[in-house]
Amino acid sequence: MGLCAVRQVRQSVNAVSQSSKSLASTSNSEKKILLACARTRMSAELAARIRALITIDLDWQALDTAAAEHGVAPLVCSQLLAHFAEVIPVEWQMRMRRQLEETAQRNLYLTAEMFRLANNFRAEGMFAVPYKGPLLAEQAYGNLAMRQFTDLDFAMRQIDVPRAAAILEVNGYEAVFGAAPAEEGTRPTHSEYQFVRPVGNVIVEMQTEITLRYFPRKLNFDALEKRLATISIAGGQVLSFSPEDTLILLSVHGAKHFWERLMWIADISELSQAIPAIRWDEAFSRAKKMGVSRALNLALYLAHRMLEAPLPDYVLAKVLLDRASSKLGDGICERFSMNAHMQIPIFARLRFRVASRDSFWAGLRFAMRLATSPTEHDRADAPLPDGMSGMRRWLRPVLLMKRYGIRRPKSNERR
Repeated sequence: MGLCAVRQVRQSVNAVSQSSKSLASTSNSEKKILLACARTRMSAELAARIRALITIDLDWQALDTAAAEHGVAPLVCSQLLAHFAEVIPVEWQMRMRRQLEETAQRNLYLTAEMFRLANNFRAEGMFAVPYKGPLLAEQAYGNLAMRQFTDLDFAMRQIDVPRAAAILEVNGYEAVFGAAPAEEGTRPTHSEYQFVRPVGNVIVEMQTEITLRYFPRKLNFDALEKRLATISIAGGQVLSFSPEDTLILLSVHGAKHFWERLMWIADISELSQAIPAIRWDEAFSRAKKMGVSRALNLALYLAHRMLEAPLPDYVLAKVLLDRASSKLGDGICERFSMNAHMQIPIFARLRFRVASRDSFWAGLRFAMRLATSPTEHDRADAPLPDGMSGMRRWLRPVLLMKRYGIRRPKSNERR
């Protein structure tokens, strides 16, 4: 890297550091507190900034709703109770403590179910790796109660889907998008595999090399399997993806959903700090081989700018050299809203898909593939006879325009 490039990177680092501290300055107090508390570490400077925001007219209901929608309620509640309990209304203190207790109990229940299913899958000799959910709570946050999640994710090979579905059905789960017969392993007809067990209200999602379609090419599960790491959680141990692979999977998942929820950014921020031995060069190298370097750069940029994740200098410098990811990240920061379900119109989605890939042409191919690959929602919105199902790929662009609209609706969020 030349001297001029180094100087430019240093200037960019300083600019991003300043923007991360001033990001909330253009927002209301509730939004500032939401951003400041969506983390496990609290500096004295940050605590002083938050304390100055907690006033008599603070809208606690708006903050509570936004924290839940963004999936960071456990973080927000724990930080507020730990550092500012004396200035929080008593009724909200009680409510926050109750939320934390309920989250801890629910997460422990789901963790036990994850262990049970993982053992069942392993007994059948399947590659079925649990990830996200309770595993990420332990990996990134070091506390099972600090991450809000509602389902259990398992990564497995497409060929094993029918057997895994049969195991789930024996255990009381019902397929949401239809049965997975034996031929589903080699000739898939579903874009999602989701199962629900009414008892306990448990949702299980199976992700395969086919359903993980937001990667430019099919994931190499053989390579991923060789890099599995043992995670200790709730008194037990289970195999899951390595920290580097987890970071990449989370980056692609966040980009898939346009980083609409703060929880996904918090996951990146916490994971980048929780594992001192994370091999950054290896993470960047794997992302490049998978064709998702920009997705990783964008994830790290957002974690640093929005949540002040203290990335190593050389990592941040590498991220900032990707100007396209910084531009995408700035756009996400600007449209960040207390409402985690803001609708993104179709052409904005298309532009993001194209720009989020490592090159323009790769992005264009990626966007066009997604725009013509029907999902389960498309099948529900446009039911067609079996003989005409091939028409659905041409209907999908129309369905997308109808679903997301052309223009962004005006926000009613209080400024």
